[in-house]
Amino acid sequence: MPAINLPNGQSAILYSRDEISERTARNISRSYLKAAAAAARLAKLGFDENDPNSWAIFSEIPESDRDDLDGYQAALIVNMVQSWSIGELPTLETALDLPKATFDALAVACADEFNNTIDTGPDIDPKAPTAD
Repeated sequence: MPAINLPNGQSAILYSRDEISERTARNISRSYLKAAAAAARLAKLGFDENDPNSWAIFSEIPESDRDDLDGYQAALIVNMVQSWSIGELPTLETALDLPKATFDALAVACADEFNNTIDTGPDIDPKAPTAD
């Protein structure tokens, strides 16, 4: 249960990757895949986040693609926040009403925890002898 500090003196406790159910993991992964597919369609049209000349392309994608792009971070927050000091737990609708700094901090922390799947094992002393 990782605890994180949020802007304005607020805090949240997240479920650890090991605590979430398979259903929750699939829900988050599905949201990610939808966002990735929408991003790929944008890229195919020539959208480049760093090129203001391409930003008009964003208006050419369907509303459902825009929802999918926004939905991944909200899905992370809704599925990974166990408790917080803000009040009632977020829903997909209310997560988008959070102040931007709070939303961004939660989205990053939740993504970091959800994607923390690499087990690096014990630290190994590089000077220790090895079997040849």
